[in-house]
Amino acid sequence: MTARPESGVRWIALAGAYAVAALVVYRRALGGPFVSDDMGYLMSPWVRHIDAAAAAAILDPNGAPAAYTANYAPLHLLAHALLFGVFGEAVVAHHVANVLLHAVGTSALAALLARVGIPFAGAAFLGAVFLVHPANVEAVAWISQLKSVLGLALACAALLLEPRRPALAAAAFAAALLAKFQAAFALPVAAAALWLERPVRAGRGRRAVWLALWALLLAAVAVPQLAAFERLGHVEASAPEGLVARGRFALALLGRYLAMAMSSWGVSAFHEPEPPASWSDGWVLLGLAFAAAATARTTVALARRDGEAVFWIWTAAALLPVSQLLPFQYPLADRYLYFALPGLLGALGMAARRPLARALADPLRRLALAVSALVLLAGFALRSEARAAIWRSDLALARDAAAHYPGGIAAQQLRAREAAARGDVDEVVAALRAARARGFDRFEDLERDPRFAAFRSDPRFRAVVAEVAGSWIAAVAGRAELTAQERLVLGLAHRARGEWDQALARLGEAAADPGPTGAQARAELAATRAARLRAERD
Repeated sequence: MTARPESGVRWIALAGAYAVAALVVYRRALGGPFVSDDMGYLMSPWVRHIDAAAAAAILDPNGAPAAYTANYAPLHLLAHALLFGVFGEAVVAHHVANVLLHAVGTSALAALLARVGIPFAGAAFLGAVFLVHPANVEAVAWISQLKSVLGLALACAALLLEPRRPALAAAAFAAALLAKFQAAFALPVAAAALWLERPVRAGRGRRAVWLALWALLLAAVAVPQLAAFERLGHVEASAPEGLVARGRFALALLGRYLAMAMSSWGVSAFHEPEPPASWSDGWVLLGLAFAAAATARTTVALARRDGEAVFWIWTAAALLPVSQLLPFQYPLADRYLYFALPGLLGALGMAARRPLARALADPLRRLALAVSALVLLAGFALRSEARAAIWRSDLALARDAAAHYPGGIAAQQLRAREAAARGDVDEVVAALRAARARGFDRFEDLERDPRFAAFRSDPRFRAVVAEVAGSWIAAVAGRAELTAQERLVLGLAHRARGEWDQALARLGEAAADPGPTGAQARAELAATRAARLRAERD
C-alpha cells in the first residue's frame, strides 16, 4: 500500500486529535491520587528509591520485585521509577503519561487498520472508538496500569515495524512483553499476517526468521513470568473445580467481555462474578455463541486468505491469558479487555468493508452512517468521562464495585465502614467475615484504617483481624522461599494474631535485608517487642 505525500501530515494531525480528545475525556481522573494497587506498585522501595541496585533487582527474573508484584514486568517498574524521578508525587503527571500513551497506542492501532486496507476515515473512526471506549477507562485512569497502555503501544509498534524493520520490531516486541505479558498476542498476529500476505513481499523468509526470534523472546520472558505468577498459587475460590466447570466459567467470562466490548454494559471496578451454575446460564450461551461464530468466521477468512482472520486471532490471543485456564483472584476486569478490544474492532471493521462501501455510495446512507458514528462516539465519550471520575478516590471505586456486586468484597468493606460509623461492632465483624469468605486477606487495612480505631481493643474485632491475617498466612504457607517483603508481612500477620514468637522470627529474618525492606522490618521488630511487653503486662 503506497502512502500519499500528505499522509504523514494527516497521521500526525490524527495523533494530535486523539491526544487532545483523550485528555478531555479523562480530565476528571487527572487529579486523582494513588489508589488501590498503586500503593503496592508505586510505593515499592525499588520504584521510589531507584539506583543501580534497585534497577538490577527489577531486571532480575528471580529478584524480589518480580516476587513482590507476582509479575515479571521490569519495564513497567522502570517506567514508574523514571516518572517518579522526573515528576515525583505530582499525580497529574503520572495520569497524563497514561493518557498520552493511550493516545499513542490508539494512533498505532489506526495505522495498522489502514495498512490492511481499511480507508483512512474508517481506521480513524475505529481508533476513536477504542480511544473513548468505557471499558478502557480502568486501564488508562489507574496509574499503575501504565503497564497496559505501554505494553499495547509497544506491541502495535512492533506490528507496524515488522514488515520493513524486523530488528526494531523484535526490540519493540521484547519491550512490550517486559511491560505486560499480555502483549504476547502480537506474535500470533504477526505470524498470521505474514502467512496471509498478498502479494508476497520480498524478504519473507528473513522475516520468518525474525519471528522465530520473537518466539524465543516470548519463551524467555514466559519462564520468569509464570514463576512469579505461581508464587500466588491458584486461587481456587475464584474458579470452579473440574475442567468442564472451568470451561463453562471461561465461556461466561467471554460472554461478559463481549457485552462490555459491544455496548460497555457491565463495566465495573473490581468485578466479582459468580461462576455459572449451569450450561443454560445466559452468559455461557452468549460466550458459546460468540466463540462458535468467531471460530467459523476465522476459519472462512483463513481459507480465503483474508486479513480479517488476523484480527480474530488477535482477539483470541489477547483473551487467552485471562481466560482462567490458570485461575487467579478477580477473574474479570475491564482492563483485561484492553488488549483484546483492538482485535475485535479490527475484525468488525474488516468484515464491514464491502457492505460499507456499498452503503457509502448512497448520499443518504452515508449521512446516516456519519450521524450514527458521531452518536456512538459521543455516547462512549460521555460514559468514559463519567467513569473517569471514580478513579479520584478509593471510596468512589468501592461504591462503584458495590453497586455492581452487592455481595462482593468491596460491598462488605463499605458495610463494615458504615457500621463502624454507627459504632456497631457486631455488624463490622459480620461484614468483614463476609468479605473474608470472598477472599479478602488485607489485614493491614484493618490495622491502619482510622475508621476502625475505636474497635482495635475490642476482642470481637481482634478476632476477625486474626482470622483475616490467618488467611494471608495460609496463602503464603506453601511457598518454598519467601522474599524479605513477604517475611515482613508474614511477621505483621503473626503479630496481628498475637503469635509473638513467630512474628519476631519472621521480622528478624526480614530485618537482615540490606535495603529499605530491612529498615522497615527493623522498625516493626522494635514495635513488636514493645507490643509483646505491653500484652504480657496486661
